[in-house]
Amino acid sequence: MKKKLLIIVLLFIEISSVYALTKNFTIDTSKLTFSSNSKKNNVTSEFNKSYNLTYNLSSSNEELKEEITSLSKKVTFLLLGESDKSNETSEEYYERRHEYMDLRYNPSVPKDPNSFTGLDENSQEYKDDIVSGLSVPGMFNKLDEMNVTYKSIDSIRISVNDNMVISMVSLPDVSIKKEDPDNPMNYVNEKTNLVMYYYFKKLDNKYKLYYLFGEITDDLNEFFGDIEDSEITKSFSISKNYDTQLNDIYDFSKMNSLDDGKLNELYNKNNQNVLILNAYYNTKLVASANGFLINDGLVVTTWSFMEKALINSQYFIIKNSDGTIYDIDGIVTANPQNDIVVIKLKEKVPSTTILGNIDDMKVEDPVILISSKTGVGLTIQTGIITSKDGYIQSALPLQETDAGSPLYNANGMVIGMNTSKSINTSISMAIESKALNEIKNKFSNIDFSAIDTVSFKELKEKYYYTNYSKESVINSIPSSKWKEFKKIGNIENNINMELMKASYDNNVVSLRYHNGISKYISGMQLASSFKEELKKSGFEQSLDTSTKCIYKNTKYKIIIMDEFDYLIVVMVKL
Repeated sequence: MKKKLLIIVLLFIEISSVYALTKNFTIDTSKLTFSSNSKKNNVTSEFNKSYNLTYNLSSSNEELKEEITSLSKKVTFLLLGESDKSNETSEEYYERRHEYMDLRYNPSVPKDPNSFTGLDENSQEYKDDIVSGLSVPGMFNKLDEMNVTYKSIDSIRISVNDNMVISMVSLPDVSIKKEDPDNPMNYVNEKTNLVMYYYFKKLDNKYKLYYLFGEITDDLNEFFGDIEDSEITKSFSISKNYDTQLNDIYDFSKMNSLDDGKLNELYNKNNQNVLILNAYYNTKLVASANGFLINDGLVVTTWSFMEKALINSQYFIIKNSDGTIYDIDGIVTANPQNDIVVIKLKEKVPSTTILGNIDDMKVEDPVILISSKTGVGLTIQTGIITSKDGYIQSALPLQETDAGSPLYNANGMVIGMNTSKSINTSISMAIESKALNEIKNKFSNIDFSAIDTVSFKELKEKYYYTNYSKESVINSIPSSKWKEFKKIGNIENNINMELMKASYDNNVVSLRYHNGISKYISGMQLASSFKEELKKSGFEQSLDTSTKCIYKNTKYKIIIMDEFDYLIVVMVKL
């Protein structure tokens, strides 16, 4: 790598037992306890057992990943401090900074008496020391100047390279001090999402912080906006490269050598394999993804898309970029752990997909994405591999709709399928081609007409059915109050379960929903859209378990609990 210069326990909540009904509410969440047994989605048992996908994408570095996860949490705290830093003394501040700087990767640099510095400036140690010496203190100063504060860590993803471990830490709803665009003399606090990337190298048997950078959601908005505008006006376009900070530590020269002629050739060879999947409730689009023909008449995409479609939609369609809609025979098999589902079309639509060997690929080798972000045209993006560790990690920004799209090498062979594991960041993750090879080989030996399927309707009715035509009755909640509270997380549209009981008392709304969809699907899964909407609208998450979640903003506190066949939602106006 070329080195240059991130029975229900409570049948219903009795409000009096949970809250002190005073002017200012405090919620005793310790009383809201439920069993921890989570329900398993057993929908895959419906598929032909001989079609089971068994390839395991799990990493062999789980113990190391646990170590780096703890180290990443420590770095994040030392960088940003407590969520409320107003009480931090100068002594505490400098102690935190000193402990942070002790984590810097600072190798011993060989001496060279003939050089101006007295050090061997051509050595790897010298180059590494320069990189870490600039980025590690520089990021601390930058985040301190921006007065970045955070409440919680949403997720930490770890990837292991031969000589480096990469950690990606997602921090939702951070506050950042920015210059007021209307008055440059003032500053305003802006809410956004922040992703920190930490690069660790081993020194004296300890992992040290080699490089890091941060990225906020807004960094990608303009980039994706340009792609979408181009996609809508053209059937095919080549995207400009994203201006990533990874140029400091990776060599992008192989990627930059891919000219438009090469990319056009790759597109012409593969564009008919790339498909667009849209799921609808009535005429409302509720989920989108990409997919591709892996064998004649067989489409692969992500299980994440399929489950969202089963929960929230009535049907889905598959089309190519020309607008041709293909009739769907049904779902063949799935591996939710690897985020893969296989769909059979009614017709044996020819595939020209050739799978490549990920073992032949190296870090910094170029990768190419063909996908549709808008459902109208197709776009090519280029990036490089930054890690291979079960999943392929690439310097390639993706949106949610890119999930399921094929990832190509420079020769036009598919080496992976992009997942929704890392979306709206400059680093993306793809399922490696070994998992796809299992599908290709398994179904190449079966006559197409003999491949069994389960229909979307059958799966939905058995496991995910909701009686959409039945109106929910807002029992004892005054209509004026419900008009206010129903706006929170767009709850009427985002929780599609039968409302069994609803009540209102002294600024508290309590709702109990019945999960009549399936014993295999938890109420938390069915409330995923509601939780996503809360985050988007600025609610901060203070608790997230399989049976209980808590969200809060300056005006409301929301508690979501799942027990047996019921989902309970409490909304408190503070």
